[in-house]
Amino acid sequence: MVASAARKKEWQKLVTQWRASGLSQRAFALEHGVTQKQISYWSRSPAATKPLPEFVPVRVMSAAAAVAISLRSEHGWTLTLPQDVPASWLAEMLRGL
Repeated sequence: MVASAARKKEWQKLVTQWRASGLSQRAFALEHGVTQKQISYWSRSPAATKPLPEFVPVRVMSAAAAVAISLRSEHGWTLTLPQDVPASWLAEMLRGL
């Protein structure tokens, strides 16, 4: 799968270069050591016209830092509870509201 994504990205790059070059497909293919048929195929392929998704950085938080429940009132207050709140305590508190 990774090789396939890398291959698509490389062909996207080549097709973009070909379009910007002003050269015919044949001339561009000869200069870059690929076949005209490949340039033609990839220039019509959806993979060549749609950008591939990029990876975005993700920060993984420890379970202790994660917030399990956040309660918001229509009156504007918010109560944020940690992940390890006992369910019985939370149930009793909600009954009291």
